[in-house]
Amino acid sequence: TTMKHSINLTHKSLLKYFTSWDCLFLLISKLPLVILTFTYSGAYKYHTLHPIRAIKSYQGDESAIIRSLVHFRLTKIEELRFIQGAATLSGAAVIGVFSWPTTEKTIWATKMLWNWSLFLSSFALIGSAHQRLLRHLPETVDEDFGQQKLKVALSLFLQPPVDKEMKGSEDSDKAMRSISRKMLWFWQCPTMLMSFSWVFFLIGYALHLLTPIFDPSQAEISRKVSQKWLYSTMSTKFNMKQAAIVTLCGCGLVVSNFVFCASLCQYRLSKAEKDSPKATMELSPV
Repeated sequence: TTMKHSINLTHKSLLKYFTSWDCLFLLISKLPLVILTFTYSGAYKYHTLHPIRAIKSYQGDESAIIRSLVHFRLTKIEELRFIQGAATLSGAAVIGVFSWPTTEKTIWATKMLWNWSLFLSSFALIGSAHQRLLRHLPETVDEDFGQQKLKVALSLFLQPPVDKEMKGSEDSDKAMRSISRKMLWFWQCPTMLMSFSWVFFLIGYALHLLTPIFDPSQAEISRKVSQKWLYSTMSTKFNMKQAAIVTLCGCGLVVSNFVFCASLCQYRLSKAEKDSPKATMELSPV
């Protein structure tokens, strides 16, 4: 009886928690990130999230935070080397499959996914160039890394102190700073683009293998795109106008993300150097 009573209480407590507003808010706020990083969650946590959390937790301990910055630089360089190789291989794979004679009869979605894969792999390579900010981090623990350089380095991961009353005072530098979500997005972008490029390529390849089970007329749609677009004719299988809009929107999002990351790193460095006058003389502009 006692065991049943405790089980019922536990069940009611769990039910009350999972139906509470706090749990629902946490689920809504975390679910998009879980879905977005599903294909590369391990790499995201190991190369980006956990190192940045370590940098945040060691605020106030200069030697520990220097070690964290060195660790982040080394792990990120290792990640970028992998991204460059994987993205190059993904782009080469897409170019290679387009030379297959069998692709002429494949379903339209296959070619669309392969084109997206090529686009994403290209921007994964281009986007990794933004990681040149790593040169503002210490290479070794023994490196002479002054306070002004440390301020600039921390601005690449953390938000500025939120207490406006402390701004400009000596205590403002000691205030705990939270992780910048924008910079968290910035550091994981190349991995995200490379991962999605492989996802789209493999889904397209799976559809290519399943081509015989589809209606053969599906393969003809991609050959008549220009005619269907000019005359605005509707296919019973697929609306080509909607496909073009979706493709353009996807490409626009990737380009907008690239511009956002480029402007973000420029803004972060400019602001950090403006707040730290000595850093302007020590660091070259990006």
